[in-house]
Amino acid sequence: MAAAEEAAPLTGVAWAAAPEAAPAGWTVIAVTVEGAAANVGKGFGHKSGGYLCVSTGGAQAAAEPVVTDVQVLSDRSPQPAGYTRAPEFPEPRTGVSRKKRVYVKLLPPDAADTAVFDIKLSSKSKALPSYMKIGEMGNFAIWCKKGPLPKSSPRPVPKPRTLSAGLKQLSL
Repeated sequence: MAAAEEAAPLTGVAWAAAPEAAPAGWTVIAVTVEGAAANVGKGFGHKSGGYLCVSTGGAQAAAEPVVTDVQVLSDRSPQPAGYTRAPEFPEPRTGVSRKKRVYVKLLPPDAADTAVFDIKLSSKSKALPSYMKIGEMGNFAIWCKKGPLPKSSPRPVPKPRTLSAGLKQLSL
């Protein structure tokens, strides 16, 4: 992702059947950090895979919930409390690995202290500095970069000014 995009926290994580299947406003992670195609699930025993995609919300991001955590869990693990399953575009399909699932925790920006700012895929053996490994799917390791969420400070309220008796008596 570009440096400008990293400044904005993610507002969504999802799956797309193909890079062109992601809706407007979503960025498809089409390649790994090594430059290989990042088609998760494609390989032995799978006819097609899927692509991980992320959204930063664009101009309206200030009002949208932000991604505060991402987990990759076995399909036999229960859904963690407060997490939602990553949606699939255009609709749920059978191509993505069902042995593992991606869960996302969303919180309003005011309620979150940290947020996920980036997600990358790599080969399982590669380590990414300043990224946290959240799990593996297919032949890939999934990494996320978290950081403190800048709080929007309330607008400063000017102090009430007192007028001296001399100024009150002036007339224009």
